[in-house]
Amino acid sequence: MLVLVSALSLGVRAYRLGDPCESPCTTAAEHVLMFDESYYVNAAQVIAGIRPQPGEVFGVAYQDAPPGTDPNAEHPQGAKLLIAAAIELFGDGPFAWRIGSLLFGSLAIIGMYALVRSAGGGPWSAVGAATLMAADNLMIVSGRMAMLDVYALAPMVWAVALYLRGRIIPAAVLLAVADCMKEVSVYALLVLGLLELGRVLLRARDTGLPAEWAWRPALRRLAIAVLGSLALVIAGLWVMGLIATPYAAPPFGPPPVGRRLLITGGPFDHLSYVIGFASSFTSPGGLAPAASYPWQWLLDLKPIRFSSVYPTPPPGPHAIHPASSFLAMVSPPIIALAIPALVVCVVRVLRRRPAADVGIPLLAVAWFAGMWVPFELESALASRITYLYYMVAVLPGIYLAITHLVSLLWRRRHMWLRGVVAVWGLAVLAAAVVLFPFVAIF
Repeated sequence: MLVLVSALSLGVRAYRLGDPCESPCTTAAEHVLMFDESYYVNAAQVIAGIRPQPGEVFGVAYQDAPPGTDPNAEHPQGAKLLIAAAIELFGDGPFAWRIGSLLFGSLAIIGMYALVRSAGGGPWSAVGAATLMAADNLMIVSGRMAMLDVYALAPMVWAVALYLRGRIIPAAVLLAVADCMKEVSVYALLVLGLLELGRVLLRARDTGLPAEWAWRPALRRLAIAVLGSLALVIAGLWVMGLIATPYAAPPFGPPPVGRRLLITGGPFDHLSYVIGFASSFTSPGGLAPAASYPWQWLLDLKPIRFSSVYPTPPPGPHAIHPASSFLAMVSPPIIALAIPALVVCVVRVLRRRPAADVGIPLLAVAWFAGMWVPFELESALASRITYLYYMVAVLPGIYLAITHLVSLLWRRRHMWLRGVVAVWGLAVLAAAVVLFPFVAIF
C-alpha cells in the first residue's frame, strides 16, 4: 500500500509538470514560473551561470548578480544548489526546476510512514498518515513547485523518525540538511525538546515507563542533536558558500539594481544576514498581499493562489495554459479534524496511557506546538509576515493527530463509527481530486 500511495502521488504531482506555459510551449523559455519559483529558480539559474530574463522579479533584480553566486541570500543555498545541479544535468526548463520537489515530496511521504512506525504506530496507521500527506492539496501543490518548503520537510521528517529510533547522530545530520534547505527547519529542535520534556514528565509520574525517558538520557540525546545539527549547519553554510557565495542586499530587502554585495565573511556573516532579514520581514500595518495569520491556517480561512509570473510582459498576442492560477489550501476534510484530533491527543497524553499508546499523541502535540506556536508568536508579537505554505512544516503533526484519532474510532468496532471514518476518508480523496491544480476552477 505504501508503494502504491507513493507511486500514485508521484504520478499525480508529475502530471503536466511543465505547466503553465505560454502557447505554443515549444521551448523551455516559454514555460512560466509560478509564484515564489521566480526567486528560487532565478537564483538557481545564476548559480548555474545562466542570466535570468531581463526585468525585475518581485522587485529583485537577479539578472545583475555575478554568475555563480546566490542572489537569494535570505535563505541557505541548499535547495537552490540542487535546482542548479538539475539545470546543469537536464537543461534550463521546467523538468529541471521541479524534479527535486517531486523527489523530496515522495521522500517526505515515505518518511511519514517511517515517523509513525518509529513512534510506535502500526503499519496501517503509518500508511494512513502517509496517505493523508499524499492526498493533501497543499502538499500536492508544494510537492510539484520549485519552492523550498518540501526540500526542508523531507529531511526533517526523516530526522525525527531516526531520533525516535535512537539514531541520534544520523538524525542530527538530517536536521542540519533540513536547515540548509530552509532556516525554519530549526523549529524541529523545539519539537524534539517538547517531546523529551513530555517523556520526562510522564516518567516522573510513572516509573514503569521506559528508562530512556528519564531526564539524564533525554538531556544527553537532545544535547547531541542540538549541538551536532547546529555545528553541521555552520559547516554546511561554509561549504555552500564556497560553491555559491551569497549575494545580498544591504541591509535587508530588495535594493535598486547594482546595490548588492557579496557576503564573503563566511557562514556566520551569512547566518547573521538570514536572521536579520527574517527579523525585518514584518508588516505592522496589517496583512501583506497573499499573507495570512497562523491561526487562519487552522480554519482554512485564507487559501493562497500560486499565480504565474512574467519577468517581462510577453510581446504580442499570447495565451497562458492553464489560464487560472493554482489554488493551494489544506484539504478541508483534513483541517476539519485537526483541532479535535489535537485535543484528543492532549487528553491521551495527560491520562498517561501506556508507552505504546502515548507515543503518537505525544509526538503529534510536540510537533504541532514546536512548529506552529513559533509562527503564531512571531505574527502576534512582532507582526511577522507569514504565508499559508509555511503550514507545510506544521502538517506532519496534524497528520499524526488525525491518524491517531481515526485509529481510535476504527478500533471501537462499531459499524456506524467505521462508516463515518470511511465516508471521511472518501471525502479526503474527493477533495484531492476537486482541488487538483488542473481540475479546480475556483
